[in-house]
Amino acid sequence: MKTTTKTRSTEAIRLDAAAWTDAALELLASNGIDGVRIELLAKRLEVTKGSFYWHFKDRDALHQAMLEQWRKSATLALIERLDRGEASPEARLRRLLRLPIMGQRSARAADVELAVRLWGRREPRAQAALEEIDQLRLRYISGLMMQCGADAPEAEARAILAYSYMRVAATLVATEARETMDRCEALLIGIRPSVEQAS
Repeated sequence: MKTTTKTRSTEAIRLDAAAWTDAALELLASNGIDGVRIELLAKRLEVTKGSFYWHFKDRDALHQAMLEQWRKSATLALIERLDRGEASPEARLRRLLRLPIMGQRSARAADVELAVRLWGRREPRAQAALEEIDQLRLRYISGLMMQCGADAPEAEARAILAYSYMRVAATLVATEARETMDRCEALLIGIRPSVEQAS
């Protein structure tokens, strides 16, 4: 019994709640919400299930932590990074618009987001989290559009178009199609593309 208690305590120290939540989001991306099972997580993390119960009351508590972690990493932390420093509103918008096509990390984030959206079709709590995040992102993008010179109604419309573009750009635009991306970004932001200005 002492050995079991010691093992559980050691595992709990080694793996904090964030490690379980991150692993759960990975499983969500690959297996959907039904595939996020404590047994599978413990196996993936190479620990016993006891470590899970050190941090979470039950699977429902893990689901809540997953939504909160996704909310922070996919939106709040991103906005904080974009607003850090002296980048212009246009530069922040361009960086934001390119995020979905910026490599493996972006692809992983897109997989998690898709899985959360599928989850939201089945569960009100996940749907509520999605609605909150969508509105937060749209407000942020709209605010940047206004800083670039658009009035409020135009900024709101452009934000919806930009957000829609971000959701599908990775499946439509090749990463090497730099000129095409420049034109898309310029149209969405409301400025003339540099390639046109040069001609």
